[in-house]
Amino acid sequence: MLKKKKRQHMLLPVLFYIMIGMPGLVWAEIVGFELTIAQEMVSIAGASAEGMTINGNIPGPTLRFKEGDTARILVHNRMPVATSIHWHGLLVPPNMDGVPYISFPPIQPDSTFTYEFPIRQSGTYWYHSHSNLQEQRGVYGSIVIEPKQGNLHVDSDHVILLSDWTTEDPHSVLRSLKRGSEWYALDKGSSQSILGASRIGKFGDYFTRELQRMPAMDIADVAYDYFLANGQPETNINATGGKTVRLRIINGSATTYFHLEYAGGPMKIVAADGQEVQPVAQKRFLIGVAETYDILVETPKNGAYELRATAHDASGYASVWLGTGERFPAPDVPQPNLYQNMSHTSQTSIWALTPNGAMGMPDDEIASGKFDQPGMMGMQGMSMAQEQEGMGHGGHATPANQSMSAEMDSTTESHEMMDTAMNKTHEMGSMKKTGHASQDMPPMQHKDRKGKKYAKNFRFLAADVSYREDLAADGMDPRRPWAPYSKLRALEPTSFETAKPIREIRLTLDGDMERYVWFLNNKALSESDLIRIRAGEVVRFIMINRTMMHHPMHLHGHFFRVINGQGDYAPLKHTVDVAPMSTTVIEFAANEIGDWFFHCHLLYHMKSGMARVIHYNGYQAAPDVAAIQSNLFKESWYAWGEADVLSNMTEGALTLSDTRNIFEAQWEVGWQSVDGTDWEGLFSYDRYLNRFSSLFAGVDVTGEGDETEETRGILGVHYLLPLNFESMLWVDSDGGARVNLEKEFALTPRLALIGEIQYDTHDLWEGKTGLSYTLTKSVSLLGQWHSEFGWGGGIQVRF
Repeated sequence: MLKKKKRQHMLLPVLFYIMIGMPGLVWAEIVGFELTIAQEMVSIAGASAEGMTINGNIPGPTLRFKEGDTARILVHNRMPVATSIHWHGLLVPPNMDGVPYISFPPIQPDSTFTYEFPIRQSGTYWYHSHSNLQEQRGVYGSIVIEPKQGNLHVDSDHVILLSDWTTEDPHSVLRSLKRGSEWYALDKGSSQSILGASRIGKFGDYFTRELQRMPAMDIADVAYDYFLANGQPETNINATGGKTVRLRIINGSATTYFHLEYAGGPMKIVAADGQEVQPVAQKRFLIGVAETYDILVETPKNGAYELRATAHDASGYASVWLGTGERFPAPDVPQPNLYQNMSHTSQTSIWALTPNGAMGMPDDEIASGKFDQPGMMGMQGMSMAQEQEGMGHGGHATPANQSMSAEMDSTTESHEMMDTAMNKTHEMGSMKKTGHASQDMPPMQHKDRKGKKYAKNFRFLAADVSYREDLAADGMDPRRPWAPYSKLRALEPTSFETAKPIREIRLTLDGDMERYVWFLNNKALSESDLIRIRAGEVVRFIMINRTMMHHPMHLHGHFFRVINGQGDYAPLKHTVDVAPMSTTVIEFAANEIGDWFFHCHLLYHMKSGMARVIHYNGYQAAPDVAAIQSNLFKESWYAWGEADVLSNMTEGALTLSDTRNIFEAQWEVGWQSVDGTDWEGLFSYDRYLNRFSSLFAGVDVTGEGDETEETRGILGVHYLLPLNFESMLWVDSDGGARVNLEKEFALTPRLALIGEIQYDTHDLWEGKTGLSYTLTKSVSLLGQWHSEFGWGGGIQVRF
């Protein structure tokens, strides 16, 4: 044995020189990391909440590799629940992608999983949990991969990982969204109301929106405590003046887009989603959830200059200060004018039977290909950007989420235009001193940094959009630009061979904000089948957004071309923003055989159904994965309730719901102005069809005191009428019928006028009207008149 080992040792130098001399042979270095995921209390800006840490921190460590390495990463789960890690943007074997029930079985408590895969690319990426809502609680980190050669020379290189943070349990957040609560809009100052609209001359827009049966507008779903850069609301980078700094910016948030701006001058984008692009300077631009951008900035010789990441809804921001000394903040981003009407009303849209018809994008027109071209929009008037920008390069319409940002290009004229627009409402902080700069400015200096502000602010209209000092139309005003896609141009051609077969797949992005269900092609993940493709073809996704929200769509295991008017030099990305009421087209080479997840990267949208599995024909998952893959399509159920407890009566409801199925128990009990105690109980099952309609069946029971008087079977329909009047019609087993109409008028963010009228063929007319005033997320004051039980006052409790 000893002799054999010696000969091996003698041969090693010879083999080494032979092998390094062989052309094309590359040594792959194994680079190892260990990640331990645990639950623990986390304190951010003095507020503590239970989080999930990686190696004791949020975010987790930066994993650094070189192109050509082999990654070996041990993930230890020290939590009482299963977990996972997905390598966002990395080209990995399908069994290493880290999506439970698609790639592998989830990592069980007190167990370890070893990921091992070759590093096939370079650039800026990130990793995060793909289990339940763990990403919101802190399971994420950054990845930096150096190229084999030719890395861009800079004086320093830094990672900035942006995220959003709530002290509320993410499951409670999702439950609140599912029940249709407006509390988050109030808490972050995005509420809309009749008096607020009138205050800024937008009552006509408000009325039009109600006429079109649209809910209150918003561009972000959740109110956050803080927005973070590398785990803190404010962080500092020691940068020497007069140097070029590369900032690798990663949007690792659960739901937040950010406007980026640097107080020291324009930012030069040199890479998007890890792929190098021809450099383009931007004053301010929008980074979508799960995207990455590498930017170059110049550090001024004196002072500290702020790189600010402002939440898309402008509810708060995170700060990164470059340099030391006197501080120069970046300018504020105007609040979005959520009252701004984005469409023209027509009789067709007002009286359309379906939500898609009301939005101007009915299914038959989608199927005809009417909206297939990038940038085409449904609602009239939303195409203003397209009209302003005209056609893009090569005769293709420039997508709306690109053309709206076209004003923000690298020319001096564009920067001057934006500066002029900003100076209309406030003094710029960029490239000049402000009256607030100081040598020792304390952290957390800006009152608007925190996302949640108005829960305890009871001033008149304080939480209303109209109360903001500076409003601008999102995507239309140059101060609120969208993604810079129209400027992104690859360094090398990215087009495919013309001989390759092309498979076109049309996908509509649909949803219901009030029930908080989100679909692709009008189906949630739990209702869907696989999207099947073949190896060797070019797959083209035509994504048509029929909602008023942005959706960052992410494809696992691939890079795709974003058709953006740059012809053969279309940029490669792994995540793309699909702007409201617009079309985005992507295409990719089907050369990564496996099963891959495709989904909206807004965490709560994905959890609520906006996802699909891309399946290569002929691919078979490993037996242990195939046996559990059905778990991916399981429904989640949510329960909530509310009770009105008044001096004259009580009423309320208990609800249990998944995507389409709703079980509800309602009660009404009154004792004032009647001889005894009258009561009614209604037990129903609803089948949700769309945002306008649902069908239901159940049992209606009425009585007085301890006596049950009538028990009837019922069958009916709920339908949303113009002006957002909620109507209900049922027929019962005794040959009778009931018609109900109700409406809530938001007078202010907290004060609402409520009204309901009902006609029953057995009991004739009944009605009520009153006022409610929101105190907290769970409690409102309530005073109302009921046609049978008279006047009463009390509280409403939501649970």
